[in-house]
Amino acid sequence: MAAFEASQEDVATANDAAYGDDAGCQPGVPRCQGDFGYQMCQDDHTWGGSVSCAGYSMNGTSSYCVTLDGWGYCVDPACWYWTTHGFLAGEAAVGVCSFDGTFSRCTAEGTLAPDSCDGGCTQVGTLDGVGLGYCNPPCAEGARECLGGPLYRECTGGQWSDVPGACPDGQVCNPVAAAATPQVRCGGPCDPATSRCSVDASAIETCSSAGEWMVDQTCVLGRCLQGGQQAQCQADCASGQSQCAYDGAGTARGCGDAGLWNPEVACPMGTACRMSGPIALGCVACVGASATGGNAFGGIDGTCQGAELSLCAPDNTWQPPISCADGGTCVDLQQGPSSVASCAF
Repeated sequence: MAAFEASQEDVATANDAAYGDDAGCQPGVPRCQGDFGYQMCQDDHTWGGSVSCAGYSMNGTSSYCVTLDGWGYCVDPACWYWTTHGFLAGEAAVGVCSFDGTFSRCTAEGTLAPDSCDGGCTQVGTLDGVGLGYCNPPCAEGARECLGGPLYRECTGGQWSDVPGACPDGQVCNPVAAAATPQVRCGGPCDPATSRCSVDASAIETCSSAGEWMVDQTCVLGRCLQGGQQAQCQADCASGQSQCAYDGAGTARGCGDAGLWNPEVACPMGTACRMSGPIALGCVACVGASATGGNAFGGIDGTCQGAELSLCAPDNTWQPPISCADGGTCVDLQQGPSSVASCAF
């Protein structure tokens, strides 16, 4: 799933374009207005009123708007998530993992449809109460793969077993070098040129010419993952990266220096896990100017405190409120956790 981190700059550019100059729009062309609504260009080349995207989701929540090729499309929340993370709906096997093990795939129209998933569905997070996930490619029937120590897993019906097998008498599982499909052998010398993960998955061990396991590489970033006869170090995330279940969630998790996700923690009082487009900001008070994707309105958060106006600073904290000059009145607008405000005269 390397493409998971792709196209964030492209998405941000597309979102910025959706809020460009109103003059000269093409009649009949829609554009997104925030994450949950859209506007249609009228016959006089001006943008019409805001229209809700409600009604495009399977789970009854508000639908989201996504910009593709300059047009705004209302899509299911899960399909919005995957599209803004670099996956084109209908082309990649992404969508929703259900509790009963079934998989719903994002269609080219941005809606969810039940689909077969022979390799099993892997969940990567949640949004609006559903499990975001992708369909794994099926494994080779009868393949077996070491997991560490005496444990191994076996492929049946295109899916890896949920419950691992174990070598008898605690013998160590060894990958077999010469096999049409990945196979394992319990005990005895290892096959030279194969590799495996250490028991704690912190290092890669390789088999020497004498048939003995030796530590070859410590995983400075990420953890060791087995792939057939070979093992490799793979990071879960980039250091400093944050993850939100959804915009405005009360918890967040961050990526540690070792490239592994830390446990989810509650956001401090007065903050929430905020999203700026597809990018998670972590636990912040508001979305400021340094967040290039802006909030759901494409701008920075603002709020009225009585007759005074408070705007979000570049460090995503609230600035002290100021009075509207010349008898102005503060007006604000809320959309989910996002808010915009200004002084009206």
